Amino acid sequence: MTMSYSRAPARGAQVQRMGGSSSLADVLNIILDKGIVIDAWARISVIGIELITIEARVVVASVETYLQYAEAIGLTALAAPPQGDQGGQQRKMQPSEDRVLAYISDRSEGARLGELEAYFDASREDLSNILNQLADQGKVRRDEEHKLYLPAGQKQ
Repeated sequence: MTMSYSRAPARGAQVQRMGGSSSLADVLNIILDKGIVIDAWARISVIGIELITIEARVVVASVETYLQYAEAIGLTALAAPPQGDQGGQQRKMQPSEDRVLAYISDRSEGARLGELEAYFDASREDLSNILNQLADQGKVRRDEEHKLYLPAGQKQ
């Protein structure tokens, strides 16, 4: 019984490459767009005595992506200044409906509540009241899926 071996690759199954190669910029763009969270925990102990515990959470994302998800889970309040006195400065006056509407109208992509809060240096509650009044008047609408406020006639 004789056997022969062929070193040529099989003709039926060819390996196909993806169109174009990914550059570092492409990979970085995807990481910043989607975001990555690295959650690490380590404990060093000797004979049952804990010497050191290290906990770390590293978030790699663009500011826009971070703010989008931080607002969704309610973390944007951590970055807000404390209520009341701000190092001797009093909180600014509540913005008018016209100013809030003008701000939203100037942004074709819409505006998030956290963004409005930071821009106007106003409380979330005050801005929510203004936005609810504008929505009742039919001047703005809320995109629930993206958590955006848009001028009433604009589609997202």
